[in-house]
Formats: sequence, structure tokens, C-alpha cells
Amino acid sequence: MYSIGQLSKKTGVTVRTLDYYDEIKLLKPSSATEGGHRLYNEGDVLRLQQILALKYMGFSLEQIKRNLNESVATWEQSLEQQLSMIREQQKELQELEQALSGVLYSIQLEEEIKWPLIFDIIRLFQRDKDVVNHLYEKYFNEEEQKKIMSLQTERNKDDVQEWARIIHDVRAVLNENPESEKVQQLAEQWMKKVHDMFDDDHVLKGKMWDVIKDHSGSVAFYPMDEEIVQFMERAIHIMYERKEEE
Repeated sequence: MYSIGQLSKKTGVTVRTLDYYDEIKLLKPSSATEGGHRLYNEGDVLRLQQILALKYMGFSLEQIKRNLNESVATWEQSLEQQLSMIREQQKELQELEQALSGVLYSIQLEEEIKWPLIFDIIRLFQRDKDVVNHLYEKYFNEEEQKKIMSLQTERNKDDVQEWARIIHDVRAVLNENPESEKVQQLAEQWMKKVHDMFDDDHVLKGKMWDVIKDHSGSVAFYPMDEEIVQFMERAIHIMYERKEEE
């Protein structure tokens, strides 16, 4: 038998928490001393371990209290429901992470906070996330869509910052001749990043560029606005023409 202090020390659960579990009848001690001190047996320890495990899985105390004595089949159903809920929460957190990254990306690129743009980015992830997926369906087969999604998921902070830097530099030279050395250096950097993303999959790379060209200016493809897309297409075309002449 364990006193409440011994049970607290054995399990790491505070006495205050054990008092609360007793109060809400989630974990009642099996017996007490003549002086009225609570005593817990091994069965109580097992129940506490179950409570702690289920709390870790995300169940509320009310759910735990209601379901602890249910059958294995009922628990299997409860766990499946809990897993489904956690996956949905995980998806929402991933979308929030992408939205925050998009906002940070916009601030780094614009070098200021443009609230209308930030609002559009957040709205995209709140309500219109499937817009991009529907666009992809028009250009890519199912296998290609999965590969695109995988490539986007694999992008790390360094990739985003590198693209932000390149596009920032492109914006600064939009009034220059695409044949100039400065623009051609940016074209080289641009295509190196593209190659790093797509390797030798020229078909996928070409289709992705078609999507961006057709929908440049949409917040879904920010910051690839029409001016940047057209300018870089000319610069890259010149770059490849020069390579063929060498």
C-alpha cells in the first residue's frame, strides 16, 4: 500500500493533482488508515498509469473518467477517433506553419509589412488552400502532383531565404537589359535553384513553369508576379542561347 506522498514520489504526480483526481472521483484510494490517511494499492497505481498514458494521448479527464472501464472494442474506437483528431490538428498546425512562413517570406522580400498582402496570404491558407491543388490537377497527373507536394514540403528555411534573395535582386534589375552581365548572373542563380529542386525532371520543371506563367500575380504563387516571370523568361532564354553558341 502507498500513502499519497509515496504514490506521488513513485509516479511523479503531485499530491495536489492526486487530491484533485480524488475530488472528481477519477482516482479514489482503495482504503485509508485509522487516522483517515488515504492508501493506494497496486490496482490504484495501474489506474493512475492508465490515466497518465491517456492524458499523454490527448484525452481529456472527462473522457478518461467516462471510458476507463469500457471494453477493448470501445477503446479501440476511442483511440481511432483521437488519432483522427490529432491528425487534423497536425494538419492545421502545418498549414499555420506554412502561413507564418509565407508572411515572414513576404516581409523579407518586401522589406516592409504590407498588411493587405499578409491578409491575402493568411486567407489563402484559411479558406482557399485547395485553390492551388485544383490548379495542379489541370497541369499534373496524380503522381506528378504528389511529387510537387513532396518538393514543397521538403523546402527548408534556407531554400525560402535563398529564393527571397534572388527574387529581391531580380526586382532591383527589372529596368535593366536582360542581356546584361548582372541579369545573366541572376538567371544562372535562378536556374541553379530550379535544378536543385527538380534535378533532371525537365517535364515536371516545364509544367511547373507553365503553372506559374499562367497564374503569375496570384497570391498562391507569390511573389512570382507577371513582370518578374516575363523578365526572367527572357533572361533565361538569352542565357541558353549563349550556351548553345559556345
